[in-house]
Amino acid sequence: MEIRKVVAPLLAALLLGAVGTGIWYSHEQLGAERPAIEQGSTRQTVLHGLIGSEKAAFFADARVQQVLAGHGLDVVVEKAGSRAIAARFDPQHYDFGFPSGAPAAAELRRLAGNPNVYTPFYTPLVIASWQPIAAILVANGIARADADGDYQLDLKALLALVGQGRRWRDLPHSEAFATGKSVLPMSTDVRSSNSAAMYLSLASYLANGEQVVQSGEQLAQVLPQVAPLFLRQGFQESSSADPFEDYLALGMGKAPLLVAYESQLVEFRLRHPQAGGDIAVLYPRPTIYSKHVLVPFTPAGARLGEALENDPELRKLAHEYGFRTGGDEHGPRGWREQGVKVPAQLVDVIEPPSHEWLERLIEGIEQQYR
Repeated sequence: MEIRKVVAPLLAALLLGAVGTGIWYSHEQLGAERPAIEQGSTRQTVLHGLIGSEKAAFFADARVQQVLAGHGLDVVVEKAGSRAIAARFDPQHYDFGFPSGAPAAAELRRLAGNPNVYTPFYTPLVIASWQPIAAILVANGIARADADGDYQLDLKALLALVGQGRRWRDLPHSEAFATGKSVLPMSTDVRSSNSAAMYLSLASYLANGEQVVQSGEQLAQVLPQVAPLFLRQGFQESSSADPFEDYLALGMGKAPLLVAYESQLVEFRLRHPQAGGDIAVLYPRPTIYSKHVLVPFTPAGARLGEALENDPELRKLAHEYGFRTGGDEHGPRGWREQGVKVPAQLVDVIEPPSHEWLERLIEGIEQQYR
């Protein structure tokens, strides 16, 4: 009995000491292991954004995703037209909007409270055509070949033919394409697509005496001239990817003249250096740049914009998709080294109307579809 009274307190003391030691040991081990766990894995931020369809392949590229992961970014994108991106501003669901045109980006920036924006990519508008068509245009004084094999296009002269309702068979020296098809560049749907809106910007500039539309009086004078460029086309796709695929697959009979982005032609030539010998790229004079402007809604969106603008590996990957960029290497020099020659600089370049006036032009055409 006496032994029990002595031993019991000693056992209790030993038990408490063991428990305390265990607790202390576990706490110290957890404190030592947590930094190792955090250090061994990069914390990833998942962000969502709306983008123009022209950039979908870039964001789907595993190499792009890997570089962005190195910046701690896991980017999930949805495709939408530039007008739709501006109309769907929703910082509760999206971290950024990335339209393909500056006017839509300007409206988006206004809705987002004027944050800093990023312009990592840009590409000029071109007319994708074919060598026999280009030869007809050269013979009629509407285009001229440049030293690298592409063409400079007198857009005002071409649109004059369109306004006169001329058909290809009406043109002198048109034996290679003596069809009843109207001389009419094909475009995407101006109500939804940025490339068509940029084409409208060019056409309205020329119809307005080489001035950007900026008043109701000018709008009223210009609209009857530019609306038929779109209304006469019939069915139009909502994004630039599908018409370009048809252009490549169906050839000159389907689309003798297609409004497109330089980036689409450059990417195709880079990926298929042995194909497309009959393709001709016409650079309109004047032309216009499609500026891909990222508008951040959240800090994560700003981090993405900074990475796209400043990471040299992302710029290099963008060049593979035909985009011009900032930085030391803009794209054309590297493309030339791979056998794809484009003008390093374009000098006859205009700016689009402001978002407000471009919207009024589009709405004026939209009403005539009904």
